[in-house]
Amino acid sequence: MRILHVTPYFAPAFAYGGPPRSIFGLCRALQQNGVEVRVVSTTAGGGHELPASTQGFASYEGILVHYAPLAWPRWYFHASIGPVLDEGLAWCDLCHVHGVWNVPEWTAVRHAARAGVPYVLSPRGMLEPEALRRGRLRKQIAWQLLERQALRKAALLHATSEREADTLRQLDPGADVAMVPNGVETDLAAGAVPGAFRRRHGLEAGQPLVVFLGRLHPIKRLDLLAAAFAQVHARQPGARLIVAGRDEQGYRRVIEPAFAAGGEAVRWTGDLDASQKWELLADASVLVCCSDSESFGLSVAEAMAAAVPVVVTRTCPWPDLEQWGCGRWVAQTPGAMADALLDLLEEPARARRMGALGQAVARRLFSWNVIADAMIAAYDRVLSGGRTRRPSLAS
Repeated sequence: MRILHVTPYFAPAFAYGGPPRSIFGLCRALQQNGVEVRVVSTTAGGGHELPASTQGFASYEGILVHYAPLAWPRWYFHASIGPVLDEGLAWCDLCHVHGVWNVPEWTAVRHAARAGVPYVLSPRGMLEPEALRRGRLRKQIAWQLLERQALRKAALLHATSEREADTLRQLDPGADVAMVPNGVETDLAAGAVPGAFRRRHGLEAGQPLVVFLGRLHPIKRLDLLAAAFAQVHARQPGARLIVAGRDEQGYRRVIEPAFAAGGEAVRWTGDLDASQKWELLADASVLVCCSDSESFGLSVAEAMAAAVPVVVTRTCPWPDLEQWGCGRWVAQTPGAMADALLDLLEEPARARRMGALGQAVARRLFSWNVIADAMIAAYDRVLSGGRTRRPSLAS
């Protein structure tokens, strides 16, 4: 099986958060499971540009990638990928397109249709209601001109959660939708040694660490986290809050004053590489995710893989947490978040049991071998003609 992946950003462009990490992980897992993989991407690096490919495909950690240079006008990851895309489409059995609202996606959809190659489309949360409210007018125009047809013509739509799958079925009732979560490096998560992060940041061994892990962006609702932690810190003065992630467009400057009540108990680490991330989670007491919208929420799965209990708001697609016994799924309010955090911090033995349960779930559901098998089955369904589709399309 030969799969061509098309994405506006690819490793090592991890500044863009979860999607490039998940796409890279998927490509590597597919390749380890016998699937031939090539990737067409751009030089977008998040604040800087990656080196452009001179011609064809070159290896990045064993994966053949072409990085097309960004071109003017640089809106929507504009890059000239036509020739290398045609080369890839002539080689592959199926094209897997990641993300919407971007030029590489629109180009891939057009060229795949022309070449008669079926394609899978992974919106990666970009069609969720909250995401659609940001830049609404431009997205409404692009939806009418481009995205409706991109969804309608896809052989398969890929969702990373049941909530996202429901969204896609509402947008396109005739769609064939496969729900395959993002994966996690469960072995790396389990292998991180506790204590390294605390030593590097001058934190005491017994101090409870509340962790946020993600890009600093309004959609992540750090304002709610600030208010919740103020309540936690008032009850647990020894608790510390670690805010880890890339500062997107200077948002830290905007939101940092909201954390004033926490004073020196709040630590900002900036972006972390993979080893630093696992070291942080190895020392974490609990992870918080309170975004307005997530198609998956990679940091939640990573925390579970590291045996860290989680507190997630109901705006994020993790309704099974409490059934699994590995975290709390609560209202998106500072009070509900604070109550859940305090419950875990004040009963550390119970929190450790919850973390162990979460780690078992992560190994069963989110290890990359499991994800690769599920995605290969979805590809097989397309290539064997098992796709069924009604002609209707939501307006």
